Amino acid sequence: MASSEPAVRVHEVSRRFGYRWVVRNVSMDIASGEAVMLVGGNGAGKTTLLRVMAGLLKAHKGRIDYRGMVGMVAHHTMMYDALTARENLVFFGRLHGLRDDGRADRLLERLGLGHVSGERIATFSRGMLQRLAIARALLHEPDVLLLDEPLTGLDDAASQIVLAVIAELKARGAALLIATHQLIELASVTARVGYMVSGRLAALEPLPGPDAGAIVSRYRDLVASGV
Repeated sequence: MASSEPAVRVHEVSRRFGYRWVVRNVSMDIASGEAVMLVGGNGAGKTTLLRVMAGLLKAHKGRIDYRGMVGMVAHHTMMYDALTARENLVFFGRLHGLRDDGRADRLLERLGLGHVSGERIATFSRGMLQRLAIARALLHEPDVLLLDEPLTGLDDAASQIVLAVIAELKARGAALLIATHQLIELASVTARVGYMVSGRLAALEPLPGPDAGAIVSRYRDLVASGV
């Protein structure tokens, strides 16, 4: 069960590029043990919000408070093609000050990549790279995990692995914010959904139903209302 204590609190955060505000006065709390889905059209500000929350971009206004460590899975994996899967994880683990204590191997096995741990990732499919990026984000056992389209490029079997990992992270007490277009799949592991419209968080509500149609309908209503 999610704790009532927020693991992350976003307070009136805004970010602009030049003179254009792409994230505008966003506020939300996410509790420990909770996963929140973030939806919106292309250009709605989802990725920028996640990057600001991860500290990759500076907020021009507002404040973000965390309880614990933060990890992020970005849309672009940004790993080293010349290294193997295991070498990539060991390298990034060292950047976090972690010893090579078998953690990389355990994560590769959990994400279904144990059998290719010694292969250079230049040969990996998009879905394999996505799972490797998730493994990398989990190396330092973050208390808050931000995921940008985590199911991109995954087949059904790989998607089920990632969804199971998300459920395990929730049970462990992690807080997750997941930007996605895979509404049906992520509805199985999230209880609330945030709707981004033109850079604003137009609403943050319980899921309206388990089917994608209800989420899309609610989003269209918010767009039409000009919230």
